[in-house]
Amino acid sequence: MKLVIAPEPAAWVEPLIESLPRGETVVFAPWRQSPRAWRVARGLARRTAAAVGGGAELALSLELRRAFDAIVSTKTFGHVTHVFAPSLSALRVFAKARHAERVLLLDLPLLRHLHADLDAAALAVPTAAFLQNYRAKAGLVVRQEEELVLASRVLVTSRLTRQRLRKRGVASERLGVLPMPARPRQVLYEPTSPHVLLAGTTASRFGLEVALAAIEQVPGEVLCARRGPGSNESMLRHPRLRLFEHEAPAVRAVIAPAWVESFCAETGAAAAAGLPVVATDRALGWLEQHRNVTVMGCGDVEGLRHAIATTAATLTQPMVESRTSSG
Repeated sequence: MKLVIAPEPAAWVEPLIESLPRGETVVFAPWRQSPRAWRVARGLARRTAAAVGGGAELALSLELRRAFDAIVSTKTFGHVTHVFAPSLSALRVFAKARHAERVLLLDLPLLRHLHADLDAAALAVPTAAFLQNYRAKAGLVVRQEEELVLASRVLVTSRLTRQRLRKRGVASERLGVLPMPARPRQVLYEPTSPHVLLAGTTASRFGLEVALAAIEQVPGEVLCARRGPGSNESMLRHPRLRLFEHEAPAVRAVIAPAWVESFCAETGAAAAAGLPVVATDRALGWLEQHRNVTVMGCGDVEGLRHAIATTAATLTQPMVESRTSSG
């Protein structure tokens, strides 16, 4: 029997279940039985955490995972051959089910690396207060690393995480890809457009400040972005920034100067459509550098400026519109 542990709704849940043999899989996810009650309770908790501020909402989500692990570890695992558990919900379960294949679903960034990236970003952009908003407790960082040791296999969500784990000594044969749903995103291409699209949102972790600093140095360019939580409010009034809510205008390039590991549908969609993409390795997901994709360093304003200024010459496919998936 295969056991899937899902403490809360997540993008990987259904794709993972669909990839496993039917009739041999048990899913431990109480929220699936009472989705409405779950949404109400979770909504109340989130509103309370948002009122507290200081990263309380994220802290609540991480603590929920740890509590869920403690609850599930009280169950009997005698007939279980495989255990699938997400990051921070696996430590006690894996310790108890040592006879089974223990598959860690690393759906969170590696916290030690995430903290280092956030610290670097906060140092580079001291006015972006949200970059200093929250760091996971040291115990959670250690817990995540202990889960990696106990896991038989680790399924990851990006090339960057796979590379980082290999450098830490995790054998390649223990690493796999976490199934995720296709995330369709419409990308409108117009080679003469002055608009460049920021992947993600205006949250500072996606590199808004870096993007605007680069755009300022390219005459006539306008940055398009979707507003999101964690944004530096003063930057949202920048004269070269155009905010949108639903569909982005036609653009001639997509940029992703994210400081931390991020998963943005726009980068994969643009690359597949032949549009120029300029991104840090944190924002590439499973993309590799090739003729349409340029990799920039985190915080490299000059490198981004140069790439934006030359994107028109790097186009390889004259496309009017592309609807694609970054899955």
